[in-house]
Amino acid sequence: MATMTSADLRVHNRVRLLRAVHDAPAPPTRASVARRLAIGRNTAGTLVGELERARLLREVPAASTGRGRPTTLLLPHPEGPLAFAVDVREDSWTLAQMSLGGELTELESGEHDRTPAVFTQVGEAVARHATDRLAAVGIAIAGPIRDGRRLHISHLDWDEVDLDEHLDRAWPATVVDNDARLAGLAEARRGVLRGVGTAMHFHIDFDIGGTLLLAGDAQTGAHNIAGEFGHMPLTGSPLRCMCGAVGCWSLDVGVNALVRRFGGPPGYGAGRRLGREVLRRAAEGDAAAASAIDDNAVALGRGLGALSNALDPEAIGLSGLGVELIRLRRGLIEETCAAGLMAFRRAEAPRIVAGTVGEIGPLTGAAEIAFDAVLTPEWLRTRF
Repeated sequence: MATMTSADLRVHNRVRLLRAVHDAPAPPTRASVARRLAIGRNTAGTLVGELERARLLREVPAASTGRGRPTTLLLPHPEGPLAFAVDVREDSWTLAQMSLGGELTELESGEHDRTPAVFTQVGEAVARHATDRLAAVGIAIAGPIRDGRRLHISHLDWDEVDLDEHLDRAWPATVVDNDARLAGLAEARRGVLRGVGTAMHFHIDFDIGGTLLLAGDAQTGAHNIAGEFGHMPLTGSPLRCMCGAVGCWSLDVGVNALVRRFGGPPGYGAGRRLGREVLRRAAEGDAAAASAIDDNAVALGRGLGALSNALDPEAIGLSGLGVELIRLRRGLIEETCAAGLMAFRRAEAPRIVAGTVGEIGPLTGAAEIAFDAVLTPEWLRTRF
């Protein structure tokens, strides 16, 4: 292993400091960052000064709390780097930007024709909003991504779609991941799963997808396709999934399952509107709608119990439709999950919690992986 020089160590500590500011739930002080990084105050002061001169950070006085030297807060520099995030849904797309520190701002959105031409639309939107501050782009995709670049989305008839063939070569560094995994990453870094050592997170939209989170990192697997929990036969469904398998969990959990159980045709776009209609009717006392929600909740709880036996999470986060299912049927989900747990696990069953990042979870996660590509020694050396 190569020996780290003093110059390498300085760059390493600059990256650590920027990362600490980016990850903090609120603007940190110089002293709190020094404690977190286990560096001296003088070293922290030197690093902050260097990063200020590079227009990456700025230090501003905090609100006065009494006598003594006023403390200061570390904030992103107004000329600092930006990451763009794109969430490509089955029928629509959204573009947003994130600044260092995690502030996310939506820029533009639109619908698409369910073909890879969506990336041309997105590229045009990126070009409209890009400035010289744009450092990287993260993309959330509603389907599996093999080896990080090849898209497999069965319900769009995308098979082995090579992302690089559809991206504008003028784009900056671009990273892509599955939307459900990114929703979990967002909750681990910005939401309800922050600080949880071992967690599962499930994003429920038309169907269900998820991720295993270890110390805040979403696990990717050997080919970047780990976490396809929705395509496990956890509930005994006799139906064949569009992925080619029989009995997938996703056939019983999500908007499509809700609409199918209520008697409507499952689908994308219109299906989401029908799903909201089922929720509305259930709230008004419609027995058929309430039964459809019950079935979704039971299937969800059954799968969570099975996966908890295998993966032993401290907590389970739910986003998308999962937030509504917790609100409406928490007791039923927890009861069904507990029934599927091995007996010795029931005394310490995992907490089931509603996500707090909200519908922007995949966007937030996409911006986070874009910043992961930025906050590196290689990138930082370009700023000095």
